[in-house]
Amino acid sequence: MGDTLADVPADRAESEPLAAELAGAYGRMVAFYRDQLELSGPEADARARGADDTPAEAAADLARIGDRPPDQVSWFDLNRVADRDPEAFAVLWRALKAAARDELDSGHRAARALDWDGRPWDRARYLAIRDSFRRDYRPGPGIEAALVDLAAEAFADYLAWSEQLHMQAGTEADIERNDLGRHGKWKPQRIFSAEAMANSARMAEQAHARFLRTVATLGDLRRTEPVYVGQVNIAPQQINIARLVSEDDE
Repeated sequence: MGDTLADVPADRAESEPLAAELAGAYGRMVAFYRDQLELSGPEADARARGADDTPAEAAADLARIGDRPPDQVSWFDLNRVADRDPEAFAVLWRALKAAARDELDSGHRAARALDWDGRPWDRARYLAIRDSFRRDYRPGPGIEAALVDLAAEAFADYLAWSEQLHMQAGTEADIERNDLGRHGKWKPQRIFSAEAMANSARMAEQAHARFLRTVATLGDLRRTEPVYVGQVNIAPQQINIARLVSEDDE
């Protein structure tokens, strides 16, 4: 590699962890070229660094990496950018972190944990719950915001499992009515149906309990915010005042 992360204007605390990740990505790529493509050590090194690329090819490579969606940029991509243009690496890394913050702040990061294979409608339903809770609670950044997201996740889980339970119960009831009409007698509930409904009920109860615990934690957090006591002198009087620290004071 050419320049090192010491030459990159990134946060000092991140330099060593990032350097380790980039070095690991570079090493894995060299090993791939050497072991799979049977290149010599120097050839594998040159291929991994793109040392044989023309200036036009190198510029196109940087542009291609910079145009990728944030979640599709690999450690090897970052290594290639850092090797060729340390300042561009710093810009790209900060852009990735900014995109990650936007994803978290918007609620989409938490939503993806719930609807890994869901529809746009499922995402919108979760975000509606989250927005409702945020309007009601007005959380500060950080822990409070994360707890509101947890509450929204738990409530969304509760609704999903409750819907599943009612669907299963309704389907089983229809089967029982059909059996009664056809055979003139009631048949015991099928074991696998009973187990499925019991599992859905258990999952709904767990989600409900998780929601209540999260709401209680939010309340405890608000009640234990630090209180600052000071004095205000007004003419001959001295008045003690106390206030809670809010995010606007920080």
